[in-house]
Amino acid sequence: MSKIKYSAILGSLGQTYDRFMRCGYKDPAVDKVEFPDIVKNLEKIGVLQGVDLYQAPTGPLSDPDTVNEILTKSGFVCSSVLPLVFGERRWAKGSISAADPETRKQAMELLKQNIDFNAKLVGNPSVNLWLGQDGFDYPLQTDYAKQWDYLIKGVRELADYNPNVKLTLEGKIREPRNRCLVDTTYTALLMCMEIDRPNVGVAIDTGHVFQSQQNVAQDIEVAARYGKLFMVHANDNYNMWDDDLIVGSLRITEYIEMFYSLRKVGYDGFISVDIFPYREDQYEATKQSVLNMKKFDEAVDLIGFEKLGELIEEGDPCKITEAIREAVYK
Repeated sequence: MSKIKYSAILGSLGQTYDRFMRCGYKDPAVDKVEFPDIVKNLEKIGVLQGVDLYQAPTGPLSDPDTVNEILTKSGFVCSSVLPLVFGERRWAKGSISAADPETRKQAMELLKQNIDFNAKLVGNPSVNLWLGQDGFDYPLQTDYAKQWDYLIKGVRELADYNPNVKLTLEGKIREPRNRCLVDTTYTALLMCMEIDRPNVGVAIDTGHVFQSQQNVAQDIEVAARYGKLFMVHANDNYNMWDDDLIVGSLRITEYIEMFYSLRKVGYDGFISVDIFPYREDQYEATKQSVLNMKKFDEAVDLIGFEKLGELIEEGDPCKITEAIREAVYK
């Protein structure tokens, strides 16, 4: 088994909405569950070592000392903080790459606040830059060169603001914008090369990779080649959309390949459960996601890490299929 650690994004553990159910799918009581209780509930499922947070303007999630105390009592660390530069009306036309200079200024101020917050948390967490509102919807709507330039210079400024805090660029092909600026892992890597700071890397979201019709293991190995694999988010989908389903509920072989590649590149960081269980119990869905991933990790041992390497070198799909069936499906 690998030394990978598991965490969960808190945003998936509360109320869930879509445009057809604006009142939310969960019992309204879930809206009243506070951060300390969420952490206790996660502790009970017994499969996590960390949590991914959203910094809040008020309450426990606004104070790093309080966060550290709550997490330490449950044996957790913070694996990353996700700045909210996408869920307010002021970000509707972008954040750090917005055409409006005042919007860019506000986004940079908020992100620097998050960096300050992160620097005080146990676990040395990264700041995850999922810039979902940075992109475009229509042709002839955007000055692409300026937009790219704003993002590159903005992230470089953030990296220099505190070189001890890691920043991760997370690619997603679309949603909420029809076309996101940071659309794939490879775009994120190209940006990392131009930003040229050692504390800037990528977060690979498996569902976003599936949605863009690409391969997670390939993304992992290429990102690791450049020393930029900082974080992994895991979920599942049907390729057409970012469904954020229970990890491994649809894909098995691709996840086995992913865990082979993670071991190959020596990744021992966090994999964060990034699901949206609209109609399911959120804690049970998180637990099942982690247990599935542990089985995929175990499958690498059942088949044999060296054996998998030999099969990949030979490149015979029939032998690969047989090896997986005989080792895993007993």
